[in-house]
Amino acid sequence: MRRLLALLLSCCLPLAQAARPAPADVAVLVTLHQMHAQVPAYPQAALAQAIERLAPDVLCIEVRPDHYAARAPEPNKVEYPGTVYPLIDARHYRVYPMEPASPRYEAILQPYLAANRAFAEGQPQAAAAFSAHGEALYAALRAYWTSPARVNDAVTDTQMRAKHALQAGLVGPGEATGWEAWNGEFLATIARAARENPGKRIVVLAGAEHGYWLRAALAKTPGVRLLDTAALLAAPAG
Repeated sequence: MRRLLALLLSCCLPLAQAARPAPADVAVLVTLHQMHAQVPAYPQAALAQAIERLAPDVLCIEVRPDHYAARAPEPNKVEYPGTVYPLIDARHYRVYPMEPASPRYEAILQPYLAANRAFAEGQPQAAAAFSAHGEALYAALRAYWTSPARVNDAVTDTQMRAKHALQAGLVGPGEATGWEAWNGEFLATIARAARENPGKRIVVLAGAEHGYWLRAALAKTPGVRLLDTAALLAAPAG
């Protein structure tokens, strides 16, 4: 009886493994928005090269669905009209916009912005100190960012994680709640893209401050195999 059970299990396990969809390979590639023009090693042309080097089948992009459909101007995210949209047109990637549509967009963003306004108005000295801290942090990072790999590495992620821990501690629960909810929208879209594209490669484009959050969450997401973006970009071109 035990031998028969073992035989049945040995036959069923390969079938179960075969039925399980392959995970999607996911690489988070952070962008710098207007700061691409201030980082000589990571201009928009280097961003385009990084996207192509990562060879995506699917792109998850940091814009609203209606903005993507209309190819609306992005005053801050200049890399979209300048680089990302032309690449999508040329390479025909499958695309998933990650920012939520209305009214979810406003439901998350308005309380978050209100919390930060209340902090600035209620604690002006602390707000000025935090602003100065941010400016100094970005000045140091611009000096550190000597390659696209460094923009995407653990050093950058550590600095951004610390910045947001400090910001949440200063501003209060409204800041932390909004930040988690906003990133959670991105994560839900990426997870859906992974389910709908098993075995494919997904490149996630998100601003530099989101990189640490997304990489940590995706490392624990079922159906996702997180890739080391910095290592892939730093490796010799083959």
